[in-house]
Amino acid sequence: MRKILLLSFALVLILMQQVYAQNKAVSGKVTDQSTGQGLPGVSVVVKGTSVGTATSADGTYTISVPAEGRTLVFRFIGYKTIEQAIGSSASMNVTMGIDQQQLSEVVVTGYTTQTQREVVGSISTVKADEIKQTPIASFDQALQGRAPGILVQANSGQPGAAANIVIRGKGSIMGNNSPLYIMDGVEISAADFATINPADFESMTVLKDASATSIYGSRGANGVVVITTRKGLAGKTRINYDVQYGFSNAPENKLELMNTEQKLQYELQRGNPYDWTDEDLARLRKVDTNWEDVFFETGTTKNHTLSASGGSEKTTYYLSGSMFDQTGTVPNTGLERYTGRANVESNAGNFNFGLNSTFGYSEFTNTSEANSGIAAPLNAIRWTNPYETPYDEAGNYTQMASGQPNALQELLENKNLRQQLKGVGNIYVGYEAPFLKGLSFRTTWGGDFTSNETSVYVSPDTYSGQFSTGGSGSYGRGYNRAFRYTGTTSASYSTAFGGEHTLSVALYNEIVNRKYSGLSFTGYGLGGAFQNEAGITPGNATNGYIPAVGGGGTENALLSYFTNINYGFRDRYYLTIGARRDGSSRFGADRRFANFGSVGLSWIVSDEPFMEGLTDVFNDVKFKVSYGSAGNQALEDDFASRELFGRSVYNGVSGLAQRQLANPLLQWERKTTFNTGVEFSTLNGRLAATVEYYNAITSDLFLDRQLSRTTGYPALLSNVGKLQNRGVELALNGDIVASPNFTWSANVSLTYNKNEVKELVGGEEEIVDGLYINRVGEPMNSLYVVRYAGVNPQNGNPQYLTKDGEITETYSPNDRVIVGTVETPFFGGFGTSLNFKGLEVSTFFSFVTGNKLFNNDRANVENPQYLWDNLSLAMLDEWQKEGDITDVPRPRAPFRSGTTRFVENGDFLRLRNINVSYALPQALVNSLGGLRSVRVFAQGQNLATWTEFQGFDPEVTDGSLVGAQYPALRTLTFGLNVGF
Repeated sequence: MRKILLLSFALVLILMQQVYAQNKAVSGKVTDQSTGQGLPGVSVVVKGTSVGTATSADGTYTISVPAEGRTLVFRFIGYKTIEQAIGSSASMNVTMGIDQQQLSEVVVTGYTTQTQREVVGSISTVKADEIKQTPIASFDQALQGRAPGILVQANSGQPGAAANIVIRGKGSIMGNNSPLYIMDGVEISAADFATINPADFESMTVLKDASATSIYGSRGANGVVVITTRKGLAGKTRINYDVQYGFSNAPENKLELMNTEQKLQYELQRGNPYDWTDEDLARLRKVDTNWEDVFFETGTTKNHTLSASGGSEKTTYYLSGSMFDQTGTVPNTGLERYTGRANVESNAGNFNFGLNSTFGYSEFTNTSEANSGIAAPLNAIRWTNPYETPYDEAGNYTQMASGQPNALQELLENKNLRQQLKGVGNIYVGYEAPFLKGLSFRTTWGGDFTSNETSVYVSPDTYSGQFSTGGSGSYGRGYNRAFRYTGTTSASYSTAFGGEHTLSVALYNEIVNRKYSGLSFTGYGLGGAFQNEAGITPGNATNGYIPAVGGGGTENALLSYFTNINYGFRDRYYLTIGARRDGSSRFGADRRFANFGSVGLSWIVSDEPFMEGLTDVFNDVKFKVSYGSAGNQALEDDFASRELFGRSVYNGVSGLAQRQLANPLLQWERKTTFNTGVEFSTLNGRLAATVEYYNAITSDLFLDRQLSRTTGYPALLSNVGKLQNRGVELALNGDIVASPNFTWSANVSLTYNKNEVKELVGGEEEIVDGLYINRVGEPMNSLYVVRYAGVNPQNGNPQYLTKDGEITETYSPNDRVIVGTVETPFFGGFGTSLNFKGLEVSTFFSFVTGNKLFNNDRANVENPQYLWDNLSLAMLDEWQKEGDITDVPRPRAPFRSGTTRFVENGDFLRLRNINVSYALPQALVNSLGGLRSVRVFAQGQNLATWTEFQGFDPEVTDGSLVGAQYPALRTLTFGLNVGF
């Protein structure tokens, strides 16, 4: 037995000696191409094996190469990867140059910066160059279709109107579903985007899963949009001037209305309600007013931006100023904006400093929309009869025969102006500890200040002045201001050890506080030529012109402690752990604090030895998976959990009355998300793709819990219910053809999201709210109406389907069924770009499909009871006699709007942007003297929309087009970019 053991031991020694003899030690130094300095932390790996190391502080390395090793791979963040054959030499020095493309793949999450290779969470980045020339006042609208998982609905074409953005489906029924917006570390509000210049943006990063958003804790449940503004680059000062001029028009209206002859004939068939004489009819037939021509005009767009950037090795700067002026397609609407920005960064020894700031002023004139009021000018496009004119022969406003207000008078005489002053900025100080390499400290303090002054003039000559003020007219002024400050202090430590390990740990403390206050007054009895405060009649008890006054304010705050840990192994395995504790003033004293966290893993599969033969097909392959939680405390009311009192008068005595019961148990909605996906590239990196699956559960939903009627309060906002969103995202982008003189690239973004209500209040199965229902097992906000079955050809009566599917002429709300959801399940975008010797042509399309819309705007013009006003052309198909086959009932049949007759598909495909540009050859630019670059371009925005929806625009946020729609602008602009 001892002989056998000795023989075995000797055999092991011989084998170890052979292995050691086959291994080869290779050493060398890795240096920076531009500075010649050694690069620490460079990953050095034997290609096709798991053998690797990292360079030391001076850039040197030593690695034991196995016999089968043929190539060393050198990889470092921000530098071009180098593959070097080993050969017979035992020494190998390498020089690495900066990779601009890899630098462009750096992802900024707001608190940290990582390369795309290291990212574990679900993150999409939209480069500002893709949208910076888009002539939209509120930049968020330009994001539509650009990244998977983010649904953007413009909802309004008024210049400066903010879009509605939802990331990976709505996660709350009563809470706010808007994502968190962070600009240079400072939270900003979507309502104020019109006073921010998107030309100052460098990139927009969308954080979607729990691993990416959990670091924002209670603010990140609906996703996060991180905006990074432009920074200066060391070197000679660079000046850029951009100018655009353009024109806008309203889109085509698919809801056709009657012309004069058709409307008069319809009235005569219904008994001539206006008692027109032959002379009247002859006179009226000479008029055929197209009210779209009256209310729509050609809008204009002017945009000027001047920027400068530069600096030294220690201090860099970026400065810009801009002017944006856009008039709408509806008179008396538009946005005028002036902005300025100053970003400065400086290094002094172990300290670094920075300032990011922007200031803006805007004037926003608007008109009422999204309502069915008769005084809303945009409703007059539908309702005003075609045989009437806006002015009579004397040039005065026409008094409409129907008694409806002259909506052009309402539009031109009444004025609504908002003036906004906005400032967003932060300052930071960083310190690199000299006593421990990798240890750093940083504190950042920033604020978002917004003040709004509004003025509303209601002429006593208009319908609004007669109806709402008794003919006296009114002038109102309002002022409000909001200030939110954010302070974040952190300590972080990064290190590499053992040649295969990297570790970074960061600890944070953050304070967020927001205060809002506002006041208003409205005076009456306008007289004289003044359309301001000077025209108000001083009120007293005798004349009754006592002004109305109002005011109020809110305040909320967050206190947070959180940590983020990133670990890497062999430059191919990455682990990210995040944990956070938040306290919110919005909740009860014993429920203010909550804990959130996440864990994520990623694996660079393409670096594994078993992929050696496949790397020519799959150049890079990354698998990732994460799970974690985030919270939502975005309630519409800052005091939802508190007992509230208000002033009350009883029997002439003033006192306090309770308005709201307290709920000390109110707490965060909690959202937990599982995410997994694969990222890969092929065709030598020319084509990149990402496929992800997610499953998100929102628990403790904000819902009204019904109370006993004896309490005197119908409901109490509580945490009850559960909601699920799960789906698949796909992103493709790359160069189909890539040559020195010609490039053809394309991109595709697709998202499928399935929304489902899992639980409701107290075990209830459904909650009905008007046209909508939230039912367990169905998508939220499902349309809940009676199915329309057409017209009985025998008697012209409308027919419906019972809940069991049988035809009946009796309408009953008990027969309502779910006919679809207004939540969009499938959406995306796709585009292509051709570039030939400086001439570039690019197009981008966005689409939505699978959702339903209720068209109340159409119901208003298909109701025969409104025959005094204009009606839809479809009304000419009304049932007239037995045997008629039509979908429009007889004239005097009962009219029901809450049926599938007015439910339409929300599908559309939109040509979002087309751009043609030409960059002058560099030799020609150089000959002009003093110029660095010259580029001319022309582009179109929203030029075409393919849809069956009967209206101006199918992009409706809440699923119901009530009326008074301001459609998206179709804009064509021409521009010039000059660099000095």
